This record gives sequence, C-alpha cells and structure tokens, in this order.
Amino acid sequence: MPNRETIIPLVAGLLLIILFFFSNTAFSAQNNIVSIGLNYDISTVNMLEAKLGVDLPVMLALHEPLMGADPKTGERIPILAESFQVLENKKDIKVVLRQDPRFHTGDPVTAYDIKFTYDQCADPSNANLMAGPLDEIEEIEILDDHTFIFRFWEPYAAWKELMWIGICSKNYYDKVGKEKFAKHPVGSGPFRFVERKIGEHITLGVVEDHYARNSPNFEILKFIIIPDDLTRAAMLETGELDLISDVLPHQSKRLNRVTHVKVKSTSDVPSLFGIGYRCFTYPLMKDKYLKRAINHAINRQEIVDKIFLEEGYPLYMYASRSELGYDPDFTFEFNLEKARKLLKQSSYKPGTPIIMSYTSAIPNASLVAITLQKYLADIGITIKLQKLESGTQATYSRNKDPREGHLSLFAWAGGRDPSTRLLLSIVSTSIYVSYPDRPNKEEMDKWCADQAHELDVEKRRAILKKIHEVMIDDPGSSVLFGLNMIYAMSKRIEYSWTPGESFIFNAYTIKVLD
Repeated sequence: MPNRETIIPLVAGLLLIILFFFSNTAFSAQNNIVSIGLNYDISTVNMLEAKLGVDLPVMLALHEPLMGADPKTGERIPILAESFQVLENKKDIKVVLRQDPRFHTGDPVTAYDIKFTYDQCADPSNANLMAGPLDEIEEIEILDDHTFIFRFWEPYAAWKELMWIGICSKNYYDKVGKEKFAKHPVGSGPFRFVERKIGEHITLGVVEDHYARNSPNFEILKFIIIPDDLTRAAMLETGELDLISDVLPHQSKRLNRVTHVKVKSTSDVPSLFGIGYRCFTYPLMKDKYLKRAINHAINRQEIVDKIFLEEGYPLYMYASRSELGYDPDFTFEFNLEKARKLLKQSSYKPGTPIIMSYTSAIPNASLVAITLQKYLADIGITIKLQKLESGTQATYSRNKDPREGHLSLFAWAGGRDPSTRLLLSIVSTSIYVSYPDRPNKEEMDKWCADQAHELDVEKRRAILKKIHEVMIDDPGSSVLFGLNMIYAMSKRIEYSWTPGESFIFNAYTIKVLD
C-alpha cells in the first residue's frame, strides 16, 4: 500500500498534468474566438428591418452585398455581382451575378433573392433605413437566374451607394416565415448566425471555404455589447476583448502603455456629429432666430480640443468633410453677444425648458451634452438633459414621438456620397426628417432629388450648395464636429480599418497571430 510520502508527489504530479491540459485546452478554445466590443446594441439581426447604421457590422458579416468595400482601398468592388453595366439611357443598370455564391442553407444566390431583398427593404412596413433612397428604383426586372436590371426612374448619381445591402434568402424566408427569419437570419456572408442575446452579445461562426472571401484562421466571431467606454477599454486590457473601436483620446493614451495592446488611428472615415431640431413635434424649434442663436453660442473648437484632445475637427455645415459639397472655408463665428441678440429676436421665453436627448452613440455623450447645456445657459436658454437608449431614440425619431425632446444629439456615420443622408433626413416625406414642414419644403425636396439624379459633378455641386445655404439660413440641425477613428486591439490579432468606412467592416480580414 502506498505511503503518505509516495502519494503526495503522485497527486501533485497529476494536478500539474491536469492544469497543463486544461490551460492548453482553454488557450486553444480562446484562440478560436475573436471578441469585438461594441458600445451599442444593434436594433435587429434582420437585414430587411435594419434601422441604424450601427446594425451594419453584424449585418454585412452575415450577408454579402452586390458590391462591398475593398479592405485596402475602401473602393466599391463587386462581391455577389460579376459585372455592372450602365445602359444607354444612363438610368438603368444591368447586373450579372457570379455563378458560385451560396447561402448558408446551401441554396444558390439568384436574381430572385436580389429582387426579394430590395423589395423588402423598400417596403415602408419594414421601416428599413434604406427605404427612402430605394424609392429611386422603379423596378427590378429579372432576365434569368443570374441576370437582372435595376430600372431607375431617372439617372441616379449615387447608384453604387445602393449596392451594399446584404442579400437575404427568399427560399429560407418563405420556408420559415417572417418571425423566425427575423430571429435567425440566413445570408451568404463569411460568417453564419449562431446566437443573439439582446443587450449582451451576437455570436457568429466562420464559414469555411467561402466562395468570395479568405476564411479567417479562427472559428467564432463574437460581438459583445459594452456601452461603457471605460469598461470596454478595461476588457481589452484584461484580454476579454480582442478589438474595440471609437476609442476616446484619453483612453488611447493609457492603452498605448499596455504592452499586449496596440492602438491605431485614422482620419479617413466619414464623421459627423450634431444636434437635431425636432421641428415637427415642437413648433418652437421652427424659429430660425433661436436656431441661429444656438449655432453662435457653441464653441466647437473648444469641444474638439478639450473633450477630444484635438483628435477631431469642428464642422459647421450639414456635410462630412470627405463628401461632395463640403466647403472647408465655411465657419460659424463663436460669439456669445451675437447669440444673445438673436435669442432676443426669437420667440423663446427665458426659463422655458428645452429637452435635449442624447445616447451612447455619441462619444463622451454625457460630457458633450453637459458642455452644450452650459454654452446655451450662457446665452439664456434652459436645457434639460435626458439620456436615451440609441434604439429608443431612433424609434422616437422615426415615429415623430415628442418623448425624444426638442433637441437630440445625433451621429451620422455616413458614407462616400451625401445623397443617402439628404434623402433620409431632408426630404419632407422621409422617415428621419426632423423638419418636414419647412416653408420651402417643395424646393428642398426637388433639390435633394435633383442632386441625386445629376451625373455631372460640377452641376451637382451647385445644387448641393443651394441645399446647404437653406440649411444654414433655417437649419434642421446644428452640426458640431467630426472625429478621427481610434481603434485598439490585442496583439494576438491583426486588423486594419477599411478606408472610408465608419464601422468595423470586413471582419473576415482579422487574423489571429498566436
């Protein structure tokens, strides 16, 4: 019978073997998972009902579009499509699909799936964020399984900006019905849907031997919802997250000192933050003198310098600085005396509370909101702040719900072309318009449509100038600033931001280095 002296070393040895086995197993399991921290919860995993730009990193990992963004250049390149041909009338586009794309069910991607997806996204009952711009398409004519024609009402200058929508399987939708489809989507992207726990995480699995993408060298992609900026950065430090974006400047300084973390930054991103005026629900916000007073009361440069440590730039017009129509020479003078005079000309009565809502979609949202509250108090405007969940605010905005308040801070991630934003937020019948009954709405609606149809760049620029002049004279919003994109990752992975994009796209390019 073994004695005490022989048992103790034997047990210790066994424990070491067990610990070694489990540590290596845990490491191997962790090595097969890449976790991305999101500072917001998405509104849905259903591409057909996508409400917000923040939904798209998940949507476009699951679904392939006709055109995507090249990971290195950011240029639009064919993905599901083999070719595009603008026809002689300059308004119709013939598309030939690749033969090899397959949905995660194994079904081929056909022209019928394209038509189904675009028709569903354009259907007002789905409240899709692209419903307004898709009105430009008169019909989709199917020629055969792999050939179809987008027939536009008129020539459409930004037609490529309608080609990124993730394509869904019509067969799967017909088989399982709308409710199951919304909870468990099927696309043809480099990742397949595994699970979503609302407010917690979205888990995707890698599709091996994908027809269009190089398969990542990991198995699971997990988007973890962490609204708090400090917590998200701390989880990167502890190894609970592998990649985060929208890192605040003061956090990047700390993260740069962490040996197992690397921080990157790029200014090649569309970025636009501002205050939306809810003119429809609160008639007071139609007062142009009040809105001009607000414009002159805000020290934009100070916000950029002090809150964002110079990692950004002031904006004064309703345009990202990277898009057509932006004028770098246009600015507002920060002038409290002028702001007070304009306020006296307005219908605002001192002491009247104006509600300003904000969400975590704005970096340093609480600090920005408090700073704006102070600026406006300095000229005699009483601001009451309320924090909303981003999905709730989007719903309030879409439904013209007075609970959103008189003002709301907004972030527009944007894209390469101004057309989508103008059609979604300026046209009087669009779902996100905040000033649908502006005095010159017919003119504005026409100009928004005209710029969308004008293929000549200089003529289009002239139309955009007229739109911006009206927006400055009688604004539907006050634009505040744009920011550089700071993102950080564990040194166990490598990822580079896709130029010209606002979110973590092309996640299939993430490479595990360990």
